[in-house]
Amino acid sequence: MKKATPILVFLFLLSGMAFSQATNDSSRLVTLNQQIDTYVIQKNMAALDTLYAADFVFSHGTGLVEGKTGWLKTVANGTYLLRQHDSVKVEMHPGIAIVKGKMDNRRINASDHKTVTYHLRYIRVYALRNKSWVMISHNTTFELDEP
Repeated sequence: MKKATPILVFLFLLSGMAFSQATNDSSRLVTLNQQIDTYVIQKNMAALDTLYAADFVFSHGTGLVEGKTGWLKTVANGTYLLRQHDSVKVEMHPGIAIVKGKMDNRRINASDHKTVTYHLRYIRVYALRNKSWVMISHNTTFELDEP
């Protein structure tokens, strides 16, 4: 029975380290999630290119679906004034993170140059690739336009 005790202690410590790593990754992902949208506002295309996976898919609330190239063109041609996250929750899995939250948005409409404000709920999926988190999917699940 005495030999089992060190093994149990080791397993307990190992599970604590795994929990600690998941908590650290979760916090990093909340920060990264907002940073990506700060880069969208800044049109920091170089940073965005590294943070969206090559197979990234963006499903808009309007029904439009874009791949990475299409979304980056949308960002380059758009004028985003605000993309602020709220109520962000992270669900960790080995090598995958599901991020759910709300986002307040403000942009300039290209056709009439008026400011458009809208709010959305989303689900984003991040994958750990080459030791870095990259977004592989954004799916708007609810969108509300302000009048």
